[in-house]
Amino acid sequence: MGHKTLSIALLLADTPPAAVVAKRGDYKRIYPQWLNHALSSIPRHAWQDTVELDIIPFDVVQQHYPEEGQLKDGIWDAVIVTGSASSAYADVPWTNKLSCWLKHTAYEHPLVRIIGICYGHQIIARALDAPVKLNEHGFELGVYEVELSDEGKEYLGYEHGEGIMRIHQVHRDIVASAPPDFQGQTFENLGSTSRCSVQGLALRYPTDAPPLPSAVSSSDYIAFDISSVEDSSGPAPSRSLHILTLQGHPEFDAEIVETLIDARTEMGLIQGDLRREGLERAKREHDGARIGRAVLAMLGVEAKRTEEGTVGDGGVGV
Repeated sequence: MGHKTLSIALLLADTPPAAVVAKRGDYKRIYPQWLNHALSSIPRHAWQDTVELDIIPFDVVQQHYPEEGQLKDGIWDAVIVTGSASSAYADVPWTNKLSCWLKHTAYEHPLVRIIGICYGHQIIARALDAPVKLNEHGFELGVYEVELSDEGKEYLGYEHGEGIMRIHQVHRDIVASAPPDFQGQTFENLGSTSRCSVQGLALRYPTDAPPLPSAVSSSDYIAFDISSVEDSSGPAPSRSLHILTLQGHPEFDAEIVETLIDARTEMGLIQGDLRREGLERAKREHDGARIGRAVLAMLGVEAKRTEEGTVGDGGVGV
Protein backbone atom coordinates (compact mmCIF):
# COMPACT_ATOMS: atom_id res chain seq x y z
CA MET A 1 0.00 0.00 0.00
CA GLY A 2 1.28 3.45 -0.91
CA HIS A 3 0.15 7.01 -0.42
CA LYS A 4 -0.88 9.55 -3.01
CA THR A 5 -1.89 13.18 -2.89
CA LEU A 6 -4.42 14.66 -5.30
CA SER A 7 -3.73 18.31 -6.06
CA ILE A 8 -6.90 20.26 -6.80
CA ALA A 9 -7.06 23.92 -7.76
CA LEU A 10 -10.29 25.38 -6.35
CA LEU A 11 -11.28 28.33 -8.53
CA LEU A 12 -13.31 30.64 -6.30
CA ALA A 13 -15.91 32.48 -8.37
CA ASP A 14 -17.61 34.16 -5.42
CA THR A 15 -17.79 34.58 -1.66
CA PRO A 16 -21.09 33.42 -0.14
CA PRO A 17 -23.30 35.91 1.74
CA ALA A 18 -22.04 37.04 5.13
CA ALA A 19 -24.67 34.97 6.96
CA VAL A 20 -23.39 31.78 5.29
CA VAL A 21 -19.78 32.69 6.05
CA ALA A 22 -20.67 33.33 9.70
CA LYS A 23 -22.36 29.93 10.06
CA ARG A 24 -20.33 27.67 7.79
CA GLY A 25 -17.37 29.55 6.37
CA ASP A 26 -16.65 30.50 2.77
CA TYR A 27 -16.04 28.20 -0.19
CA LYS A 28 -12.43 27.65 0.89
CA ARG A 29 -13.96 25.70 3.77
CA ILE A 30 -17.22 24.34 2.32
CA TYR A 31 -15.74 22.55 -0.71
CA PRO A 32 -12.88 20.79 1.12
CA GLN A 33 -15.32 19.68 3.83
CA TRP A 34 -17.60 18.16 1.21
CA LEU A 35 -14.82 16.31 -0.60
CA ASN A 36 -13.01 15.15 2.53
CA HIS A 37 -16.28 13.85 3.98
CA ALA A 38 -16.88 11.94 0.75
CA LEU A 39 -13.30 10.64 0.83
CA SER A 40 -13.69 9.35 4.39
CA SER A 41 -16.82 7.42 3.38
CA ILE A 42 -15.19 5.47 0.52
CA PRO A 43 -14.56 1.85 1.52
CA ARG A 44 -11.10 0.78 0.38
CA HIS A 45 -9.14 -2.45 0.22
CA ALA A 46 -6.14 -2.64 2.56
CA TRP A 47 -3.86 -2.84 -0.49
CA GLN A 48 -5.21 0.31 -2.12
CA ASP A 49 -3.26 3.55 -1.76
CA THR A 50 -4.20 5.93 1.02
CA VAL A 51 -5.29 9.26 -0.42
CA GLU A 52 -4.92 12.86 0.69
CA LEU A 53 -6.56 15.88 -0.93
CA ASP A 54 -4.47 19.03 -1.35
CA ILE A 55 -7.08 21.67 -2.25
CA ILE A 56 -5.61 25.11 -2.98
CA PRO A 57 -7.93 28.10 -3.55
CA PHE A 58 -7.51 30.69 -6.30
CA ASP A 59 -9.67 33.84 -6.34
CA VAL A 60 -10.56 34.11 -10.02
CA VAL A 61 -12.69 37.22 -9.38
CA GLN A 62 -9.33 38.84 -8.56
CA GLN A 63 -7.93 36.97 -11.60
CA HIS A 64 -5.63 34.65 -9.64
CA TYR A 65 -4.91 31.34 -11.37
CA PRO A 66 -2.55 28.35 -11.21
CA GLU A 67 0.70 29.08 -13.01
CA GLU A 68 0.96 27.87 -16.59
CA GLY A 69 4.25 26.13 -15.89
CA GLN A 70 2.75 24.22 -12.98
CA LEU A 71 -0.08 23.00 -15.18
CA LYS A 72 2.37 21.90 -17.86
CA ASP A 73 4.52 20.04 -15.32
CA GLY A 74 1.58 18.05 -13.98
CA ILE A 75 1.37 19.77 -10.60
CA TRP A 76 -2.43 20.07 -10.78
CA ASP A 77 -4.57 16.97 -11.18
CA ALA A 78 -7.89 18.81 -11.38
CA VAL A 79 -9.57 22.18 -11.24
CA ILE A 80 -12.97 22.75 -9.64
CA VAL A 81 -14.94 25.90 -10.45
CA THR A 82 -17.27 26.91 -7.61
CA GLY A 83 -20.73 28.37 -7.63
CA SER A 84 -21.36 32.11 -7.82
CA ALA A 85 -24.17 34.63 -7.68
CA SER A 86 -22.78 36.09 -10.92
CA SER A 87 -24.01 35.14 -14.38
CA ALA A 88 -21.70 33.12 -16.61
CA TYR A 89 -22.91 35.07 -19.65
CA ALA A 90 -21.94 38.44 -18.14
CA ASP A 91 -19.53 40.49 -20.24
CA VAL A 92 -17.16 41.49 -17.43
CA PRO A 93 -13.35 41.14 -17.34
CA TRP A 94 -12.99 38.41 -14.72
CA THR A 95 -15.75 36.26 -16.21
CA ASN A 96 -14.36 36.65 -19.71
CA LYS A 97 -10.88 35.71 -18.50
CA LEU A 98 -12.20 32.65 -16.66
CA SER A 99 -14.00 31.49 -19.79
CA CYS A 100 -10.84 31.90 -21.88
CA TRP A 101 -8.68 30.20 -19.24
CA LEU A 102 -10.95 27.17 -19.06
CA LYS A 103 -10.99 26.79 -22.83
CA HIS A 104 -7.19 27.09 -22.96
CA THR A 105 -6.78 24.55 -20.17
CA ALA A 106 -9.13 22.06 -21.83
CA TYR A 107 -7.18 22.25 -25.09
CA GLU A 108 -3.60 22.73 -23.90
CA HIS A 109 -3.57 20.70 -20.66
CA PRO A 110 -5.85 17.79 -21.51
CA LEU A 111 -4.89 15.51 -18.61
CA VAL A 112 -6.10 18.10 -16.09
CA ARG A 113 -9.62 17.13 -15.08
CA ILE A 114 -12.12 20.00 -15.15
CA ILE A 115 -15.09 20.00 -12.76
CA GLY A 116 -17.79 22.67 -12.42
CA ILE A 117 -20.52 23.23 -9.85
CA CYS A 118 -23.57 25.43 -10.66
CA TYR A 119 -21.91 28.61 -11.97
CA GLY A 120 -18.91 26.41 -12.68
CA HIS A 121 -21.14 24.19 -14.83
CA GLN A 122 -22.38 27.24 -16.70
CA ILE A 123 -19.01 28.97 -17.26
CA ILE A 124 -17.42 25.74 -18.52
CA ALA A 125 -20.33 25.35 -20.93
CA ARG A 126 -19.88 28.95 -22.09
CA ALA A 127 -16.13 28.45 -22.51
CA LEU A 128 -16.82 25.55 -24.85
CA ASP A 129 -19.46 27.40 -26.88
CA ALA A 130 -22.74 26.31 -25.30
CA PRO A 131 -25.57 28.82 -24.73
CA VAL A 132 -26.14 29.99 -21.14
CA LYS A 133 -29.18 32.10 -20.27
CA LEU A 134 -31.71 33.17 -17.66
CA ASN A 135 -34.23 30.39 -17.06
CA GLU A 136 -37.72 31.36 -18.17
CA HIS A 137 -39.08 28.89 -15.59
CA GLY A 138 -37.44 30.77 -12.73
CA PHE A 139 -35.48 29.50 -9.74
CA GLU A 140 -34.78 26.00 -8.58
CA LEU A 141 -34.31 26.13 -4.79
CA GLY A 142 -33.70 23.24 -2.42
CA VAL A 143 -33.46 19.55 -3.23
CA TYR A 144 -34.70 18.50 -6.67
CA GLU A 145 -34.90 15.02 -8.11
CA VAL A 146 -32.83 14.86 -11.29
CA GLU A 147 -33.89 12.17 -13.74
CA LEU A 148 -30.54 10.86 -14.89
CA SER A 149 -29.75 9.90 -18.46
CA ASP A 150 -28.08 6.57 -19.12
CA GLU A 151 -24.75 8.39 -19.14
CA GLY A 152 -25.59 10.15 -15.88
CA LYS A 153 -26.40 6.83 -14.23
CA GLU A 154 -23.13 5.35 -15.46
CA TYR A 155 -20.75 8.19 -14.59
CA LEU A 156 -22.35 9.17 -11.28
CA GLY A 157 -22.78 5.62 -9.97
CA TYR A 158 -26.56 5.22 -10.27
CA GLU A 159 -26.59 2.14 -12.50
CA HIS A 160 -28.74 0.27 -9.99
CA GLY A 161 -32.05 1.53 -8.64
CA GLU A 162 -34.38 4.24 -9.84
CA GLY A 163 -31.81 6.46 -11.55
CA ILE A 164 -32.80 9.58 -9.60
CA MET A 165 -30.18 11.96 -8.19
CA ARG A 166 -31.28 14.18 -5.31
CA ILE A 167 -29.26 17.37 -5.20
CA HIS A 168 -29.54 20.87 -3.74
CA GLN A 169 -30.25 23.65 -6.22
CA VAL A 170 -29.85 27.42 -5.93
CA HIS A 171 -29.97 28.88 -9.43
CA ARG A 172 -31.94 30.82 -12.01
CA ASP A 173 -29.45 30.66 -14.91
CA ILE A 174 -29.18 27.51 -17.02
CA VAL A 175 -27.17 25.89 -19.78
CA ALA A 176 -29.66 25.75 -22.65
CA SER A 177 -27.97 22.91 -24.54
CA ALA A 178 -24.76 20.91 -24.54
CA PRO A 179 -21.59 22.31 -26.13
CA PRO A 180 -20.61 21.13 -29.61
CA ASP A 181 -18.26 18.17 -29.96
CA PHE A 182 -14.81 18.70 -28.49
CA GLN A 183 -11.91 17.18 -30.42
CA GLY A 184 -14.13 14.43 -31.76
CA GLN A 185 -15.79 13.65 -28.41
CA THR A 186 -19.46 14.38 -27.64
CA PHE A 187 -20.70 16.13 -24.51
CA GLU A 188 -23.33 14.04 -22.74
CA ASN A 189 -26.25 15.55 -20.80
CA LEU A 190 -26.33 13.84 -17.40
CA GLY A 191 -29.96 14.50 -16.53
CA SER A 192 -32.90 16.87 -16.30
CA THR A 193 -35.70 18.26 -14.16
CA SER A 194 -38.98 19.81 -15.25
CA ARG A 195 -37.43 23.28 -14.90
CA CYS A 196 -33.94 22.63 -16.24
CA SER A 197 -33.18 20.28 -19.12
CA VAL A 198 -29.36 20.23 -18.72
CA GLN A 199 -28.47 19.26 -15.15
CA GLY A 200 -24.90 18.26 -15.86
CA LEU A 201 -22.39 17.57 -18.60
CA ALA A 202 -19.75 14.92 -19.15
CA LEU A 203 -16.99 14.72 -21.74
CA ARG A 204 -15.09 11.46 -22.15
CA TYR A 205 -11.50 10.96 -23.10
CA PRO A 206 -10.88 8.74 -26.14
CA THR A 207 -9.54 6.08 -23.74
CA ASP A 208 -10.92 4.66 -20.50
CA ALA A 209 -8.45 5.73 -17.82
CA PRO A 210 -5.72 8.20 -18.76
CA PRO A 211 -3.28 8.93 -15.91
CA LEU A 212 -3.57 11.94 -13.67
CA PRO A 213 -1.02 14.67 -14.44
CA SER A 214 0.86 14.09 -11.18
CA ALA A 215 1.46 10.45 -12.13
CA VAL A 216 3.35 11.38 -15.29
CA SER A 217 4.59 14.91 -14.41
CA SER A 218 2.84 16.32 -17.44
CA SER A 219 -0.53 17.64 -18.56
CA ASP A 220 -0.06 16.34 -22.12
CA TYR A 221 -2.48 13.63 -23.14
CA ILE A 222 -1.38 10.06 -22.52
CA ALA A 223 -3.81 7.37 -23.56
CA PHE A 224 -3.49 4.83 -20.75
CA ASP A 225 -2.63 4.88 -17.07
CA ILE A 226 0.86 3.56 -16.51
CA SER A 227 -0.03 2.25 -13.05
CA SER A 228 -0.16 -1.52 -12.61
CA VAL A 229 -3.59 -3.11 -12.42
CA GLU A 230 -3.00 -4.00 -8.77
CA ASP A 231 -3.07 -0.31 -7.86
CA SER A 232 -6.76 0.05 -8.67
CA SER A 233 -10.02 -1.79 -8.28
CA GLY A 234 -11.36 0.00 -11.34
CA PRO A 235 -11.45 1.69 -13.59
CA ALA A 236 -14.82 3.15 -12.72
CA PRO A 237 -16.71 4.64 -15.69
CA SER A 238 -15.98 8.17 -14.43
CA ARG A 239 -12.23 7.50 -14.77
CA SER A 240 -12.76 8.13 -18.48
CA LEU A 241 -14.00 11.69 -17.92
CA HIS A 242 -12.10 14.81 -18.91
CA ILE A 243 -14.87 17.22 -17.90
CA LEU A 244 -17.72 16.80 -15.39
CA THR A 245 -20.22 19.51 -14.48
CA LEU A 246 -23.32 19.68 -12.28
CA GLN A 247 -26.01 22.35 -12.17
CA GLY A 248 -26.82 21.49 -8.57
CA HIS A 249 -24.80 21.92 -5.38
CA PRO A 250 -23.60 18.62 -3.88
CA GLU A 251 -21.47 20.64 -1.44
CA PHE A 252 -24.53 22.30 0.15
CA ASP A 253 -26.78 21.10 2.95
CA ALA A 254 -30.07 22.34 4.43
CA GLU A 255 -28.51 25.00 6.66
CA ILE A 256 -26.53 26.57 3.82
CA VAL A 257 -29.47 26.55 1.41
CA GLU A 258 -31.90 27.97 3.98
CA THR A 259 -29.43 30.77 4.72
CA LEU A 260 -29.00 31.51 1.01
CA ILE A 261 -32.77 31.65 0.56
CA ASP A 262 -33.00 34.11 3.46
CA ALA A 263 -30.28 36.26 1.89
CA ARG A 264 -32.01 36.32 -1.49
CA THR A 265 -35.31 37.11 0.23
CA GLU A 266 -33.70 40.17 1.82
CA MET A 267 -32.50 41.18 -1.66
CA GLY A 268 -36.06 40.97 -2.97
CA LEU A 269 -35.30 38.10 -5.37
CA ILE A 270 -37.40 35.46 -3.60
CA GLN A 271 -40.75 35.73 -1.86
CA GLY A 272 -44.09 34.06 -1.23
CA ASP A 273 -44.68 30.54 -2.49
CA LEU A 274 -41.22 30.33 -4.06
CA ARG A 275 -39.60 30.96 -0.70
CA ARG A 276 -41.89 28.53 1.12
CA GLU A 277 -41.28 25.77 -1.41
CA GLY A 278 -37.52 26.34 -1.34
CA LEU A 279 -37.37 26.13 2.44
CA GLU A 280 -39.44 22.94 2.40
CA ARG A 281 -37.25 21.37 -0.27
CA ALA A 282 -34.07 22.36 1.58
CA LYS A 283 -34.94 19.90 4.35
CA ARG A 284 -35.20 16.90 2.03
CA GLU A 285 -32.59 14.16 1.87
CA HIS A 286 -29.87 14.65 -0.71
CA ASP A 287 -27.00 12.76 -2.32
CA GLY A 288 -24.15 15.18 -1.62
CA ALA A 289 -21.64 12.66 -0.27
CA ARG A 290 -22.58 10.09 -2.89
CA ILE A 291 -21.91 12.62 -5.64
CA GLY A 292 -18.66 13.56 -3.95
CA ARG A 293 -17.60 9.92 -4.17
CA ALA A 294 -18.35 9.95 -7.91
CA VAL A 295 -16.17 13.05 -8.33
CA LEU A 296 -13.33 11.36 -6.46
CA ALA A 297 -13.75 8.19 -8.53
CA MET A 298 -13.16 10.39 -11.57
CA LEU A 299 -9.80 11.23 -9.96
CA GLY A 300 -8.94 7.59 -9.39
CA VAL A 301 -10.17 7.17 -5.81
CA GLU A 302 -12.39 4.15 -6.22
CA ALA A 303 -14.32 2.09 -3.72
CA LYS A 304 -13.26 -1.48 -3.17
CA ARG A 305 -15.05 -4.09 -5.20
CA THR A 306 -16.28 -7.56 -4.37
CA GLU A 307 -17.78 -10.28 -6.53
CA GLU A 308 -21.14 -8.60 -5.91
CA GLY A 309 -19.91 -5.23 -7.21
CA THR A 310 -18.73 -1.91 -5.84
CA VAL A 311 -19.13 -1.42 -2.08
CA GLY A 312 -20.89 1.74 -0.88
CA ASP A 313 -22.29 2.98 -4.19
CA GLY A 314 -25.83 3.56 -2.99
CA GLY A 315 -27.85 5.30 -0.34
CA VAL A 316 -29.40 8.73 -0.10
CA GLY A 317 -27.39 11.28 1.80
CA VAL A 318 -24.52 8.93 2.60
